[in-house]
Amino acid sequence: MMGIQMERPPGEMTLAELVASCTQEMAKYRRKEPSNDQYCLEILRRAIAERNEHAWSMLQRLFSESIRLWIGRHPNREAALRHENEQNYVDDTFRRFWQAVSDQKLYFSTLGGALSYLHLCLNCAIMDTLRAFSRSSVEALPDYAQGGHEEPFVEDRYHENELWDVIQTILPGEKERRVAYLHFHCNLKPREIVRYCPGEFSSEDEIYRLKRNIMERILRNADKIRWRMSFS
Repeated sequence: MMGIQMERPPGEMTLAELVASCTQEMAKYRRKEPSNDQYCLEILRRAIAERNEHAWSMLQRLFSESIRLWIGRHPNREAALRHENEQNYVDDTFRRFWQAVSDQKLYFSTLGGALSYLHLCLNCAIMDTLRAFSRSSVEALPDYAQGGHEEPFVEDRYHENELWDVIQTILPGEKERRVAYLHFHCNLKPREIVRYCPGEFSSEDEIYRLKRNIMERILRNADKIRWRMSFS
């Protein structure tokens, strides 16, 4: 009698086998049924850690449907699609995701964590596009000392604009720079930051504390920021 053939662990499966299993498990995940994350996470590991281009291509195919669903539900969908088509947002989302996981060496232990971060990348892509089309140039730094502005507005792209290059020099740590980007640049509320970045922050209270520290440093260094920007 032939014995029962046991399924191999994800690390020993071919990419085609992983894609087939991941497709089934993602369908369960969307229906909020119990699912196995390991197939999708193995494809992600091969794409990122091993720089496997075929795995990355398959990952894009698997996750594209989720991105399109999020675009359809986004509160700024109509305005966003007036400036760029849906495919451009999908491509930009994956570009940002790839850059983030590569530069920051992010590791995801669950499918939900990976999808949440992908969702964050889409939100930033949409907000960046809306800002780029709503302003022809970077706004001057507001005069906070005169009142009327509670929060600074960081324009254009993370790590790619002069204002951010100046501001990050006065922020002491990675968490402060992370919150400055997510809150001021991507317009995410503290509860959204905690949800989109599981494991990075302990609670909303930590976000509020970091936000206060950021604001205090910006206010103390407002003259320095203006001076540096005047020579950019």
